[in-house]
Amino acid sequence: MFIIYGSSAKQQELGERPALCRDCQRETPHRLQRHYSVAHVFWFPLFSLRTKYVLACSRCNLHSEVPEQSIGHVPTKPVLHRLGGLFPLGALLFCCVGFPVVGAVTSAVTGTQDGTEVQEERHGFDQRFHAQAEDLALQEALQSAFEDAGHTSMSVTAASAAVKDQGIRVITARSTHLKKVSNPDRVKLLELMQRTADQRFEKDEVFVGLQGKLLWGGYAHRLPGGAWQHVVKSTTTSPKAAAFEALLQLEAQQPSESPDALPTPVADDTAP
Repeated sequence: MFIIYGSSAKQQELGERPALCRDCQRETPHRLQRHYSVAHVFWFPLFSLRTKYVLACSRCNLHSEVPEQSIGHVPTKPVLHRLGGLFPLGALLFCCVGFPVVGAVTSAVTGTQDGTEVQEERHGFDQRFHAQAEDLALQEALQSAFEDAGHTSMSVTAASAAVKDQGIRVITARSTHLKKVSNPDRVKLLELMQRTADQRFEKDEVFVGLQGKLLWGGYAHRLPGGAWQHVVKSTTTSPKAAAFEALLQLEAQQPSESPDALPTPVADDTAP
């Protein structure tokens, strides 16, 4: 990669003032000029250097350099000529520091707005629901069905949990392009997932969901042997959070077992 750098000469007219001309031997109007160089990279100005001030006689054009301390108040140099290097430096710092900070803030705001994701983490869905062999088989079959239907952006996952003999299944399909899918088409996707679940998990409680880039945009639920209830809109219930709540309720309904309980004594009818 070639880097083009260098400097260019600049001159500023700063007004007129009377001064004694050594050539004219009398006081004449003089033009005050500032001469300096501007360093640049790829012709973008970075900073100025080698500044000097000159008085030019308006009568004979004799140029005489004068010390900076004797010129008094004059306009400053253009900002780019003085501080141009701060702009690329600021852009570099923003790329290195600003983008990560903005990303972290955006993630925090998104996490706060997307209550379903926060709720799932709080509930510990991933610690209780796992993909069993039958879940993986459904996941593969449903993924193939989506691809055959032209929905190649869909990514299917399935997981389950159980309390004694009662199973709870969660089937989700995620697509970053879900916003572009109309509500009637979302209903068709849910119905395809529901039919697949009915074929394999008729005796289980099943939760189904369509997830976009951030939010859930389709939700369906069915009790064991019951009818499906589904809804599609911009934001719906999280099937994972709902499944976890169902799991907790199912566990709460189970009779408590006390390992310290003593057996009830039985009378001995053979005693004299």
